[in-house]
Order: sequence, then structure tokens, then C-alpha cells
Amino acid sequence: MRHVTLMQLTRRASSVARSLRQDAPKALAATALALAAGSQGALAADTFPSKPVTMLVAFPPGGPADVLARAMQPAMEKRLGQPFIIENLPGAGGALAVQRLLSRPADGYTLIMGSPNEAILAPLANASAKYKPEELALLAPISNHPLVVMARNDLPFTSLEQLIADSAKPGGASLTFGSPGHGSMYHIVSEYMAQTTGAKLVHVPYKGATPMMQDLVGQRIDFTILPNLGASTQMIETRKIKALSVLDAQRMPTLSDVPAISESRIAQKGELVHSIWLAVMSRAGIPADRQRVLLEASQEAIRSPEMARALQPSGVQAMKPQSLADSAKFYADETEKFRKMARSIKLTPQ
Repeated sequence: MRHVTLMQLTRRASSVARSLRQDAPKALAATALALAAGSQGALAADTFPSKPVTMLVAFPPGGPADVLARAMQPAMEKRLGQPFIIENLPGAGGALAVQRLLSRPADGYTLIMGSPNEAILAPLANASAKYKPEELALLAPISNHPLVVMARNDLPFTSLEQLIADSAKPGGASLTFGSPGHGSMYHIVSEYMAQTTGAKLVHVPYKGATPMMQDLVGQRIDFTILPNLGASTQMIETRKIKALSVLDAQRMPTLSDVPAISESRIAQKGELVHSIWLAVMSRAGIPADRQRVLLEASQEAIRSPEMARALQPSGVQAMKPQSLADSAKFYADETEKFRKMARSIKLTPQ
């Protein structure tokens, strides 16, 4: 067995120490490079969006929500640098699209063109809609459409004031109103009008607006309440139906000869101002930085020429940009308002 002297051990230790001192800078440099590469990889992983973003539309192609979603598409793709896919998913009063949204992660890659109908009212009216409005977040409001009272052309009234006065008087006849479905905003607004004014109104629910408007033109129902959009404007202009009132504080440019509810002498007119909004919505809980990216892209798209052209037929302009905090408050206030109305008319899920 070979014996190692103390002097030999000392020399070996000195040699190892010199080697470590020489290699330390290289090791530190390699570690720094690895850390830098890792940081760059993490940044790349956190870049949003890094894949296509999908916007769900709860109604068929060609409807108002679909038209606005597709008007946003070019500007969203340019700003986000990714494909912006429109996916139509009608059904269950909009609940089907919301449930699809809520089945996806809260990562900002799935959005919905939202309105009070699917976001707030569907869970109150549809027993199969197993979600709450608070599970969604409003990112960017797009447009606000005043509602219009539209009647069959031979109805013997020229104003909403006359319609309510005649129906509310003792012995007055009941009038039928149509809506695109139980629990829709238009159903709730009409029932609420009956409750607050004393008018005797009977609800006739339809599966969508198209068959309802066909029956209004065919004089099988007395009136309906809807936003003034392309098809209804043409029906009013060609006198297939008539507009009795705009449920807003001022007249609409596209219906300049139709009085606003504020011009009437209806005692409860302050409670009869109603409009429907459309907005970019998402699941609640998306990281704040991704919300800001989506907000800025959406606001740019809302200001685009494509959006102005899409809104022009309805006679409304894009809503003013607002912060995420303001949008959250607006959505909370709207949710409470519609819940109060639903409780007031004793709406029950079906």
C-alpha cells in the first residue's frame, strides 16, 4: 500500500484550489447564460396571445351580434397578431354559448359577444342554464341600442301613450305582445311595463324573432318591443308595421318621426327607458395583464371604420371607451337592475 505524506496531501489540496479558482468564472458565466435563456423562455411563454383567440356568438350568423363580432375581426387580428375566430353557437336563449365559454380556462383565449339576454337573464329564465352572471366579466362595451315599441299596422293607436291608456282603463281590452322567448329582455321589459302602468297585456312567446315578426306583420299579435335593427327598420319604412315609441330619452336618427318615451305624458315614463347593450365579455378571473391586452385591442376594434359601418343601419354609435373598473361597475349595476325586474314580475325558470 502506498503511503501519502502530509506534504503530498498539502500539494494536492493547493492544486484543487487553483483549479477551482480558474474554473469559477467560467461556471458563473455559464450559470448566467442559463438563467438568461430561462428568463427569455419564460417571457416567451407569458406572451399573450400566443395562439388564436375565439369569440363566441350566441346567435346565428347574420344577426346583430354576429355582424358586430365580424366587424371587430380585422382590427383584433392586427392588434393581437393572431387569428380572431368567430364561432356561432346559438341555443337555449344564449346559455349554450355561455356554458361553452365557462367550460374553457380563464386564460383570455375565449371571449363572447355578450348582452343582458345571455349573461344575466338566461340563468333567471332557463332552468338548464347552470351559471351565475358573476361568472362572467365585461371587458369592453360596444354599443347601446334603445328599444322600440312596434305594433301591427292596423292597431288603432298612434302612440304608446294611447295603447297604455286604452288597455289600462276599466273594461279595456287585453293586448297581446310577442317576444323572442320566455325570459328574454323584451319579455321582461313588456311585463314590467304592464305592471307599472296597469295595462292588460298577454305574453305570446316565440322561438326567435323571425317567426314573431312574421306574426306581427300578419296581424296575429298586437305589438312587440325590440331594438331597431335592419329588418324592422325596413318593415316600418314600408308600413308593414308601425313604431309607437322609442324607449329612450331622445329620438333616434333612423326613426326621427317616432316620439321618445320622454315626450309622453305617461306617469311612469321614467321607469320605461330601456336599451340593450352588446359588449366584449369573458370568463371572470382572467389575469389582469391579459385583460388589459384584450381591452386595448377591443377598444381599437370598436373605433374602427368597419365597426362604424356595422352600426350605421341601427342609428347608434359605439359607446365611449371606459376602464375595466368602470365596466365592472356597469355590469354589476345592470345585473342588479334586471334581477330586480325579474323578481318584480315573478319570473320563474322554465
